[in-house]
Amino acid sequence: MTHAKSRVMLVGPWKWTTGGVTTFMNNVAGSHLAYTHDFLRYNIARPPKRNVADNYGYGAILRGGIGRMVLGVLITLFHVLWFPFALLLERPDIVQVQSSDFQVFWEASLYVRMARALRFPVLMRLGGAFDHFYAVSSPRARAAIRRVLLWPDILIVQSNYWRDTVEALGRHRGIVVVANSVPDSLADLSRLPNESVPICLFAAGSEPLRKGFGEVLDAMRIARDSGVRVRFHIVAAGEETRRRVSEAGFADEAIVEGFLTRSRMLDAMRAADIFLLPSRGEGFPNALIEAMAFGLAPIVTPVGAIPEIVADTGAIVVPVRNGAALAGAIAKLAADADLRAEIGASVRRVVKGRYVHSVALAPLSEAWCSALAAAHNAGKF
Repeated sequence: MTHAKSRVMLVGPWKWTTGGVTTFMNNVAGSHLAYTHDFLRYNIARPPKRNVADNYGYGAILRGGIGRMVLGVLITLFHVLWFPFALLLERPDIVQVQSSDFQVFWEASLYVRMARALRFPVLMRLGGAFDHFYAVSSPRARAAIRRVLLWPDILIVQSNYWRDTVEALGRHRGIVVVANSVPDSLADLSRLPNESVPICLFAAGSEPLRKGFGEVLDAMRIARDSGVRVRFHIVAAGEETRRRVSEAGFADEAIVEGFLTRSRMLDAMRAADIFLLPSRGEGFPNALIEAMAFGLAPIVTPVGAIPEIVADTGAIVVPVRNGAALAGAIAKLAADADLRAEIGASVRRVVKGRYVHSVALAPLSEAWCSALAAAHNAGKF
């Protein structure tokens, strides 16, 4: 006897984006959970901005120009207004809304509220540098944030750090930890042998300043002036990022590429030795897990869930906004191949034990089943 699959509507940025939220949703839709669930994709993304290096915070809405701002507002209005009709037409069993910080959080709250009003079981997955978002918000906004966190039937967070964060804000029940993860097969792929100069990989993305691009530039200057034998591979670099690297005169020390296909990005990781994530704020960085799966030695900052991810691995943690400390860590790893290999083996073991789909996604499936059972018991279906 076969059972019908439950229908899960994943509300988030499916098109035009390649960030962590999109990666998470694609990972879920392509995982073993597809055998027991049908996924309905509701896209809420907007076209990306061009030539923007600082795409973080409320001010980001203005940084793509007036035309881009108007287009983004109109697209967002369409997504919000169409959403209740999509729910009534598609009739999902469960709705999961992907949330983040700043504007995305408030937009996500609208989808959660509408799904609840129409009596659909709704989960909200919290991402982004939420602690920083809350810290810089006004007292009135903080009160509203705390209320929104109580709305979803289940709140999904990415680590124990984020569980503690939302509990401190008043949400004590219905919290499920679902870490970002990689396919099990990814952690079994072998790295490409590199017997020449060590390569540091940095993924700039759509928010390069938040990711620590300024600190990477400082570290590159210090490494060059100090004669450190190391090369840099900067990927997912927008035009502004590429321009700044070029103007700094790093043609001999760095390869800079734009946004890569998924397979090309994984190839870049396989060929690198050190992964740089000197971020100023993070939720639970997917790219870090992928780099660890390949055995790259990470250099990171203690923000968001990162300390929890790299705990007891030997990964080097440097202070936030400190290019000199980053340069020192790069020099240390570049000069010691055995240390790189030791850290690489350690972080890879951590990924295999905690952050592959077969392990990390089990709580998500359980959360969906729990939400669906509670809805049936409440007579919503």
